[in-house]
Amino acid sequence: MLRAISCIHIEGRALRRKDFFKVLRMCAHSNTKVEPHTRKLKKYRTTVLSQDAGHAEQKSNREHPRAASASVPGPAPRADGSSPPPPPPPPPPPRSRRALTLITALTFTASLGGVYLYRKMAQEDEVMENKAGGSEESKKEEEEQPYPASEADFPERVQYLLVGGGTASFAAMRAIRSARPDASVLIVSAERALPYMRPPLSKELWREPELARRAADPDALSFRQWNGRRRSLAYEPAAFYAPVERLRDGAGAAVARGWRVLRLDVARREAELAAGERRARVAYEQCLVAPGVRARRLPALRAAAAAGRALAVRDVRDVARLARALDQPAVRTVAVVGAGLLGAELSAALADRLRERGVRVVALYREAAPLAALLPPYLAAHAARTLAALGVTLLPHSEVVGCSVGEAGVRLQLREAGGAGGAGGELDAQLVVECVGAEPDERGVLVNAELQARAGVWAAGDAACFHDELLGRRRVEHHDHAVASGRLAGENMAGLRQPRAYSHQSMFWSDLGANLGYEAIGIVDSSLETVGVFCEDAVSDASSAALAAGAAGAAGGAPSEGAEGAEGAALPDTRALLAASAGGAAAAGAAGAPGDEAGGKRYERGVVFYLRERRVVGVLLWNLFNRMHVARQVLAQGEFEDLFEVAKLFSLHEDD
Repeated sequence: MLRAISCIHIEGRALRRKDFFKVLRMCAHSNTKVEPHTRKLKKYRTTVLSQDAGHAEQKSNREHPRAASASVPGPAPRADGSSPPPPPPPPPPPRSRRALTLITALTFTASLGGVYLYRKMAQEDEVMENKAGGSEESKKEEEEQPYPASEADFPERVQYLLVGGGTASFAAMRAIRSARPDASVLIVSAERALPYMRPPLSKELWREPELARRAADPDALSFRQWNGRRRSLAYEPAAFYAPVERLRDGAGAAVARGWRVLRLDVARREAELAAGERRARVAYEQCLVAPGVRARRLPALRAAAAAGRALAVRDVRDVARLARALDQPAVRTVAVVGAGLLGAELSAALADRLRERGVRVVALYREAAPLAALLPPYLAAHAARTLAALGVTLLPHSEVVGCSVGEAGVRLQLREAGGAGGAGGELDAQLVVECVGAEPDERGVLVNAELQARAGVWAAGDAACFHDELLGRRRVEHHDHAVASGRLAGENMAGLRQPRAYSHQSMFWSDLGANLGYEAIGIVDSSLETVGVFCEDAVSDASSAALAAGAAGAAGGAPSEGAEGAEGAALPDTRALLAASAGGAAAAGAAGAPGDEAGGKRYERGVVFYLRERRVVGVLLWNLFNRMHVARQVLAQGEFEDLFEVAKLFSLHEDD
């Protein structure tokens, strides 16, 4: 239970609790009833799909049998036994010793010349490949045959066509097949991998040894979860899906890999598919549009991208490319551009992976601190200190305006961003990772409450722009949303009952190293007014000793509690600390919350409420897990008289 509040920070002024009530007095009293939570789990680090999509996703630890048996031809039939075989031809006459010596010398000389010529040509080819912007492996990936290889293998008509091979399409397929086991479902994916989960691409996968080799076969790729168990990256093995050509005969779910949907003729309910120069047409009864998003690329890094020195991470093929590039011995510095969700996670994961090799990871970003667009300033400052303790070099207020490519790598031209003393000048790196967001249509595919765009066409996942009955029209790019929206779209497409409206409040989660993780729901935007409630024993000064303890914990030790903060020392009998920010992260910078000029504080455990017009529109759980059911109820009610009382619902003093 919370007993008292030691200090309040609002717009830089320290207030007591009674003054805070005058500022944030709400009109509705909290009468939230919390359903009993009957199951306690460990820290949530796996996908929501394993919980929400039912029994099918519990098969993730399966082995993937490989059916690669080769057919060996038998011996040729023998002739009739009545006639004996012809005698062998006589041996050739022996050559003279002088001729043999001459032939041997010529062969040896030609071999030496051939080896020299091969090495010389190989070196020249490598230089040309670097200049042309791709390795031989990348070219092989692009030239890989799609499946099916021929347009003639496609059925003329399917009942359900799912555009995109991501989580939303997979969830829709499972819902359709559950409702209609006799249905024919065709997933069309531009990727050549079977449908797989994407959150591990920036976290767990980078702890896997020999990732470059293993990621070349994504269908068989697995990773170790936080609880030590191994899980397949693919949702289901190849044996789960039917061959595409079998859909002509009726029921089944198949995946066309390496094919894109060029256009939909919604009037005729027909789709045009393409794979290189190949074209195919498939008629459908119902279509789901769930293509996901593509990585945004910086124009200032085009030269580095063309040379294969600047890479993005959006799919498992990108992970394989980056892993191969990181394995090069010449890589000594890796620059990660951007510090949002993906950039912060990748910076932490790469620093952990490359630490033993002495490779430096540099994170450069326009904002004052990592995750500044999401977190209030004091938590963004904590995230910055966490990344620094993990070995990441931070360059805030820095913008890439150009680059040049040479034999030694990439030279980035930087300028100060936001007029706040950013890192101008230049930065040399052998590899650049672009993490500057996604690039969909700005509005996405507009759908109604039931996720339908028009008759026969539905949308789900990242591309769907839907109406949230609590928060207005939104477009969400999170795994949980892809699962829930894809499943509901599939159920509505199956048509066994009246279509239902999409009312799910999706969540997202993130981890930075071993000792910092958070979950969030709703609108999480640092430009909103925020109110954070933290346990006093979980707030400490960000001293050098605490940072050293944090670094040791990131390497595998236990997290350090640290010393009490200044506010806690003033009122030793208090049990919680509240901090609030009325503006965005840029207003306070990276120094932490107002009043923390002496180096800031470490916030180990707490809850942050995001407010818009006195209504809670977002909840962030900082190192708190298994409480998302409470956050959903808080978001549903919205308005409260006393947020301190609401914070009690999250049991801040109880361990997970």
